[in-house]
Amino acid sequence: MLGSFRKFANTWPARVFFLVLVASFASWGIADVVRNIGGGSGAVATVQGHDITPTEFMQEYDGTLRRYAQQLPDPSQIPASLRQRIASQTLEKLVTQQALADQAARLGVVVPDSQLRDAVFAMPDFQGPDGKFSRATLLQVLSSNHLTEAHFLDLVRRDIAQNQVLQSVGAASGSSSLLTDLVYRYLNEKRRADLVTLPLQGQALPPAPADTVLQRYYDNNLGRYTAPEYRHIKAVILSPDSIGRSLTVSDADMQAWFSAHKSDYVAPEKRAMQVITANSEASAASLATIWKAGAGWDAMQAAAKAAGATAVDLPLSTPDQVPSPELAKAAFAAPINAVIGPIKAVFGSQILRVTTITPAKNPSFESLRDSIRGKVAAEKALDLIDARAQKLQDLFAGGAKIDEVPADLGATGAAGTLDAQGNTPEGTPAPIPAPADIRQQIIDTAFKTNPGDPVQPIEGPDHVWFAVAVDSITKPAKRQFGDVRSKVLADWQADQLRHQQESVAARLLTLVKTGQTLANAAWGSGLQVTHSPPLMRDKPAGDVPADLAHTLFTLKPGEATMVETNAGFIVAQLAEVITADPKHDSAGLGQAEEGLKHALHDDYLTVYAIALRQQAKPVVRPNVVQSLLAQQQNE
Repeated sequence: MLGSFRKFANTWPARVFFLVLVASFASWGIADVVRNIGGGSGAVATVQGHDITPTEFMQEYDGTLRRYAQQLPDPSQIPASLRQRIASQTLEKLVTQQALADQAARLGVVVPDSQLRDAVFAMPDFQGPDGKFSRATLLQVLSSNHLTEAHFLDLVRRDIAQNQVLQSVGAASGSSSLLTDLVYRYLNEKRRADLVTLPLQGQALPPAPADTVLQRYYDNNLGRYTAPEYRHIKAVILSPDSIGRSLTVSDADMQAWFSAHKSDYVAPEKRAMQVITANSEASAASLATIWKAGAGWDAMQAAAKAAGATAVDLPLSTPDQVPSPELAKAAFAAPINAVIGPIKAVFGSQILRVTTITPAKNPSFESLRDSIRGKVAAEKALDLIDARAQKLQDLFAGGAKIDEVPADLGATGAAGTLDAQGNTPEGTPAPIPAPADIRQQIIDTAFKTNPGDPVQPIEGPDHVWFAVAVDSITKPAKRQFGDVRSKVLADWQADQLRHQQESVAARLLTLVKTGQTLANAAWGSGLQVTHSPPLMRDKPAGDVPADLAHTLFTLKPGEATMVETNAGFIVAQLAEVITADPKHDSAGLGQAEEGLKHALHDDYLTVYAIALRQQAKPVVRPNVVQSLLAQQQNE
C-alpha cells in the first residue's frame, strides 16, 4: 500500500541502507537473535516492546513475492527455497524498520503536519481526474487496502522520520581529495608485459617409445586403466511429477485454474532508461545535441556534471514507477536508443534514452495449455502423494519386488548398470528419471546396498520417494595393457609434451631472473615474443589469463613470472608500468570520487544498521513465520 509513498519519500540513502542491510544479515546470522522461540506471543517478532504482527509480515511478504514472481519465466511456479529467502528478507527488513523507528523516536525526530500533508498530497494514487489530490480517492484506496486513515498517516509519518535519520547518517560520509587521488591512481594504473607462449596444441608429439617404457608408464598409472566397480540396479521413483503425468486433467479444471492465477502471468511493459535533468531547457537541448552526435553514457555523465545537470540510470520500470508523468509519457512513446527531449517537467528540463524494453505479457489460455496442465496435475498429485507413498511402503513391507510395483501407482522406474559417479560403462550419465539431488541419493544408496537386501522406500526432499535394488556387482578390474595400449601411448605422449614445454618455460624464466630480457632469452630458439595490451587491475585483456594479469600487478619492471594453463605455459616479463594521472582525466576522477563516496556511504549505513540491531535486541519467532507460510501454501 505504501509503495507509492515510498517511491516519493525513499531517497537513495534509504534504498542503499536496506540493500546493504539484506547483504549484511548473512554475516550477522538470524540465529544470533532468536530468543524465546517457544514463547506464547502471536507476533513474528518483538523489537523493544513493539510487536511485528502476522498481518504486517504477510502484507510485506506478499508484495515482495509478487515482485519476484514478475521476474520469473513462470510466475506461478515459485521455488520453495525462494519463498524461504523472501520470508527471511521480509522479516529482517521489518525488524530493522522497527529498530529505526525507535531510534527516530529517541532522537526526537518530529514530522510536522505540513510535511505529512505535502507528502500525502504528492502521492499519484490519491490524485483525481484533474491531477490534483482527491480525498475521496484517498479514502477509496485506503478502504480497498483495509487501512484506516489514522493508521495510514501514522505509517507515512514514521517513514518520513526514518528517512530523515538515514539522510543524516548518510550525510556524514565523505572522501578527502588525497584518498580519491590514491584510489583513482590504483584503479587506473595499467601494465604491459612481454610474453612467450608455449602451447600444447599443434606441437609435434614425441615419437612412440619402446613397449617396455609404455609398460612401465602403465604400471605407474594403473588407476587410469582400471575399470571402476559397476552395479546393475533397479530403481523406482514416486513423486508429484510422476503421479501428475499419469493423471487425467479436464479442460474445465484447467480453465478454472487459469482464471484463478491469470494475474501471475500478466505483466505490464517495462522500460529502462538513461535520464539527464538540467536546470534550463537551453542546457538540456545543448546536452541532447552532444548525445545525438554519438557521445557514450560515460561522456554524457561527465558533460551533465560540468553543466550542473544530473544523470541517472533508471532500471526497468512501469510508467507509474517513473519519477514524473511527463517523463513516463515520453519514455513509453520513444523508440529504443533514440535521444528524446528536452521534456519540461516539475524539476527542470529532461532528456532521455530508452536502453531496454520488456514487452507487456498477457498470454492466452491456449498458449499456456501445456504448462497449466502440468500445474493442475502437480496440485492434484500433491494431494495424492502421501496415500500413494503409503501404498508403496506397504508393498515393499510385504516383500514385493521393484518389478511388481503396479503401473496405476504413478511411479516411474529405471534399470541399468552404473558406477559410483553415476556413469554407464560407455562413460555417459545413467538416465535416471529424477531431479539431480534425488538422482545422487539413488546412486549413493545403490553403492550401500547389497544384492538380496530388502527393498526400503526412502523419502527425499519435495515429497519424492524412491527405492533401489541391486541385482549384481562387477568388481573393479584392471584393463590389460594390450587392450589399452593406444590410450597409454596417447597419455605418455601428452605428458612428455607438457614436460618439454614446461622445461622450456622454466629455462626462459631462469635466464630472465639472471638479468636477461625475455627477448634475449628467447632469441635463437624460434620462440616468438609478443606484447600484451595495456592491462588494468583485475581486467584481463586479449589472451592474457586472469591469474597472470593479477600477478603482473605484484611485479616490478623487469621481473618475470610463469603460469600454466590448460593450453600450455606462458612466460611473462613486466615491461612497463603506466601510471594514471587524474589531472588529465577529470571524468575518470569524478567517477572514482563518486564510487568512493557511495562505498563510504554504504559502510556508514552498514555499521549503523549493525549498531541499531544490536541495540534493539529483537526477539524473532521463526515458528510463527513458518506457520504463516504453511497456511498460505495450503490456501
